[in-house]
Amino acid sequence: VLQLKGMGVHDPRKFDFLTPPSEQTLIKAFELLYALGAIDATMELTDYGKKLAKLPLDPTFGHLLLQSSKFECTSDILTVVSMLSAENIYYRQRENGAALARFASHEGDLPTLLTIYNSWQAEASYTNSKKTKNKFRIPHSEWCVRNCINGRALARAFDVRKQLKEICRNSLGLDVDSSSVDRENFHRAVCAGLFLQVATRIVSSAEINSSSSGRISSSTRGLYKTKIGGKEVSIHPTSAMFGRNPAPKTVVYTELLTTKKTYIRGVTQIREDWLMEVAPNFFQKH
Repeated sequence: VLQLKGMGVHDPRKFDFLTPPSEQTLIKAFELLYALGAIDATMELTDYGKKLAKLPLDPTFGHLLLQSSKFECTSDILTVVSMLSAENIYYRQRENGAALARFASHEGDLPTLLTIYNSWQAEASYTNSKKTKNKFRIPHSEWCVRNCINGRALARAFDVRKQLKEICRNSLGLDVDSSSVDRENFHRAVCAGLFLQVATRIVSSAEINSSSSGRISSSTRGLYKTKIGGKEVSIHPTSAMFGRNPAPKTVVYTELLTTKKTYIRGVTQIREDWLMEVAPNFFQKH
């Protein structure tokens, strides 16, 4: 829908799709774009929406990238968005958990993805440029095997990042090299970008009864409720946040996955009081 609006199609519901989406799907897309500030009440693209339309990304990830400039961490968020776009970064994650532990962040999956990419850049040799050719670096394929990382996915992330970096610098005028030393700025940017995908931990009666012990029951500490929709969800077993004790009170996520249970993936810890700071208009209404 965003791309059609960027092409000048006022009402995508009247567009001649090869395979038309359902009206409900289109309505949800409009609601998302309105919440992000990409369209106004008349369905016209805002100035912010025009910037968003220049990014070949899911609107939520595009919003995350644009918000990063406010927190001076565009380089870091470029990396994270590129890693999310590549998908399947890990090679047999469940079998190789011990090998992947060196990258795992206590604060969540997005910081973990950032650590993986930065470690690869620092330790491996991928391109043939003089900048990266170094006898002390490990060849790309060998580094990936050693660290149980999907080499093709990492190469894909590298290419996506390069493309997005050019768009951000040349078309959007962002400082693509800004990287925050203060990790809180990174987490605030993630909160601002994913404010529509927030979940808060459910405090169960069992937890209240066992609070005197100082530890939370493993059966309840990973249970959350989405702020929008009130859906009960669990942290996915492959998440760096899975099983964390104490479990964070508030998280954002990049994906909902429904099997026998509904899981959240791409989970990262935030502070709930940041929500009013990063999206005051939205949370005043909710």
